[in-house]
Amino acid sequence: MKLPEEFKTVFWNYDTALMDTDRMKKTIILEVLARGTLEQIKILFRFYGLKTIEEIYRGDVLGARTLPAPAVYLWGDIFLTDEELEGYKQWHRHPVRKWEQRRDITRQPGTH
Repeated sequence: MKLPEEFKTVFWNYDTALMDTDRMKKTIILEVLARGTLEQIKILFRFYGLKTIEEIYRGDVLGARTLPAPAVYLWGDIFLTDEELEGYKQWHRHPVRKWEQRRDITRQPGTH
């Protein structure tokens, strides 16, 4: 499907005509949750649905943690349990751990 026209301001650095909304749904959802206007967020929920957005949000917050903290706190009240949100807050407050690598690197160096 084609990216909604209203998202162009969020993806100013992308060629939106080439964006595949299925293949890039994680990027689209996380960017709109983090930087979108109220109108763009409403469109996002109509476009992808609550379940898909929740899965992608939870996967990011409980995994790689690429969303900025203000977005996590805002959406955490909707998508996270109290314990999960408190766990994120404890992790985020730690002065060193918030910089640790959280991504799983599966490919060995020097291999293609």
